[in-house]
This record gives sequence, C-alpha cells and structure tokens, in this order.
Amino acid sequence: MISGLQIRAARGLLDLSADELGKGVGLRRAAIHKLESGAVQPRAKNLADIVKFLEESGVEFIGERGVALRQENYRLLEGHDCYLRLLDEVYQSLRGKPAAEVLSICTDDDLSPPEVVTALQRWHKAGIKCRFLSHEKATRFDFPLEEYRLIPHRFFRVSVMVVFENKVATVRLAGDAILVVNDKDQADMLRGLFNLIWEKSAKPVPAILGKTGSNKKKENNS
Repeated sequence: MISGLQIRAARGLLDLSADELGKGVGLRRAAIHKLESGAVQPRAKNLADIVKFLEESGVEFIGERGVALRQENYRLLEGHDCYLRLLDEVYQSLRGKPAAEVLSICTDDDLSPPEVVTALQRWHKAGIKCRFLSHEKATRFDFPLEEYRLIPHRFFRVSVMVVFENKVATVRLAGDAILVVNDKDQADMLRGLFNLIWEKSAKPVPAILGKTGSNKKKENNS
C-alpha cells in the first residue's frame, strides 16, 4: 500500500501544497497532513483518489517506499472529466513560470461549460500566457480579444489540441479521452505552425465597435 511518506514526497516533487492536493481530491488540508503523518488510516477510496491525482500530475509510485517523476513519452487521460484534469495539469506545470505559454488550437468558447471557464480563469490569475485559435463564426470570447485569432470555419474541427511545455495534448472528438505526448520536437513544430497561422489569421472585432459602426451607418443614411 502507498504510504503517507510517499504521498508527501510526491507532493514535494510536484511542488504541490497540501491545500492543492486536498482540492484536487475533495479533502481538507488537515486530512492530507494526518494521512501523510500516519496519524490516520486512509479510506481505500480516498487513497485511490490521491494516488490517481498524483500519478496524473506526473509522478509514479515505486513499490511501497519509492516515488519519482514520470518520464514516459505518452499517456492517455480518460473519463468525462479528462479535459478538466488536463487543464489542471497545465496549471500545475506552468504556474510560477513567468515565460510560460499555452497554445490552444480549435477553441470555441461557445462550447465551454462554466467549470472549464473557471479552470482557464485560474491560468490567467496565475499569470500563464494563453493564445487561442478559434473560427470566424465564433461569437463568444471569454478572455481578452488579443488572445484570439480566427481561422476560416471550413478548416475548423471541434477537437481541441493544447500545446504546453514539451507536451501536445489532443482531445478526442467525443471529449472522453485525451492523448498527451511528451515530445519537444513535436511541440516545437506545432508552435511554429501555430505562429504561422496566427500571423495569417484575422483578429476578432469587439462587438461594441461593430455596433458603433452600424449605428454610424444608419445615422449617415438618415
């Protein structure tokens, strides 16, 4: 069984506070500390949730004593909440890094539920730079317009791809699985393509400007 010392060591490797781990698994900070110190015996479900959260954040447990950062090149996130778990992984990986940037390809904010918006807001509050490629028919933008560019709708697919650090995450069309590849060359290649498309794509026009322009046209015709 995974020990409290392993969990505390895993937190250290991931630079996670007890608060952050607790929020990730639905437990209070005090409960995390008691579990790590061995003061209480964790419930099987709570322990399983903690191990799953830490493993998906980037560590692997070795036997009953060891823990290390995971070095695998690819992995699959599955389940109805896999996208939220990916967004949390991005946050945990990039927070506190001033030059950090996330690139999101084929984003449509009209399809984002409140919990996704909240997760992306957390990126912004942490100072993580974001850029999004959306489509020319998009009508909703949850963040500053300068973070968006619009590609022709005929090239748009509702299948998000996220590039961060040396990782490329591709979301399955159904949204129930995400392939995460850790490959610097692939990530750099996609950044280059993203920047090329970014330079060639249109900027979204603020709705208030469009409305003002329309009003002026009506005034001129009257």
